[in-house]
Amino acid sequence: MQVNKQTMNNIEIIDTMAKLLLGSVLGGACVYWILRDKITQVQNAHNKRRVTLIEQVAQHVGKVSHVFSKYSSLINDIGPKAENVSSKQLQELEYLSNQLVDVYEEISIAESKLLLLGEKRLEKALKLYTAKMAQYRKQFYPGRYKQREEASEFKKDINQMREQFYDILSERYDTNIK
Repeated sequence: MQVNKQTMNNIEIIDTMAKLLLGSVLGGACVYWILRDKITQVQNAHNKRRVTLIEQVAQHVGKVSHVFSKYSSLINDIGPKAENVSSKQLQELEYLSNQLVDVYEEISIAESKLLLLGEKRLEKALKLYTAKMAQYRKQFYPGRYKQREEASEFKKDINQMREQFYDILSERYDTNIK
């Protein structure tokens, strides 16, 4: 009878251990599924926030690019000689030049958003692009340059930098949209 009682105690212990183990596994699985959903929700919210900020950066840069395009188009229309400028063109040129300075605030906002996102490479590409635009504004004004081709070549460089910036921005957007 002693062996039988010992065997019963062992079976009860094994049964209790199996129940505890099964309960632990099921509890762990429940916690895993609950946390997995929460983590997925947090990651989705984080990605949506990143996408929103990237879209805002694109809007800020787009405003600056639009004003710059109008400015460079007018410079191209007028040409390098200051005597070819009509008073209306001069007013428009001054207006666009001032508007370009004012809209550069958009670039500062875009840069700060990129830094918040940790996008140093993208922020650097934006700085190069906008610095080139600012250099164009200083260098190309009727009477400050000699040939249209100079302005045209410089504008091509700016457009290339713009493409590089938007390529990187698009890449980041696509990465976060998935």
